[in-house]
Amino acid sequence: MRLTLLLLVLFLGTSVRAQRVLLFEQLTSSKSERVYEGEALRFRMKGDNFWQEGYIREMRPDIQALVINDRYILLEEIDAVFLGHTIASKLGYGLITFGAGWSFFAALGYATDKIDETNYSVDDALVTAASVGTGFLLVKLLGRRKFRPGKYKRLRVVDLSF
Repeated sequence: MRLTLLLLVLFLGTSVRAQRVLLFEQLTSSKSERVYEGEALRFRMKGDNFWQEGYIREMRPDIQALVINDRYILLEEIDAVFLGHTIASKLGYGLITFGAGWSFFAALGYATDKIDETNYSVDDALVTAASVGTGFLLVKLLGRRKFRPGKYKRLRVVDLSF
């Protein structure tokens, strides 16, 4: 029984497809981020101003290319890869929400109680403007993690089969 189970495991283990990985390598780091076949990838091609997104259908280590949305994408033609949002992005959206909430509740408070001391003042507008402006700048300047291949960074498809 054990011999049959062992042979079954060996047979199933040899029929598994080779695993290919897209590596994001940096010269100054020994660790690299990995993306596998079937995962979504958001990227921008050289010369384009827009981002493309699609699932990686196949990785070709022989020509260093990916098959995304039924077309070949050569790794040397990729200008940037979107890796996700940062903490600054979440903080920025929080500041924008805080500023909008401050302005909304200041105006709502004056509209409901009609006391002249609690009217919507310049101070309320300044708090709103500073909070929304700071949040917007955080989102635009520090909100995205991008990987840009260049002199010290590269994209590479590696076949990990033995």
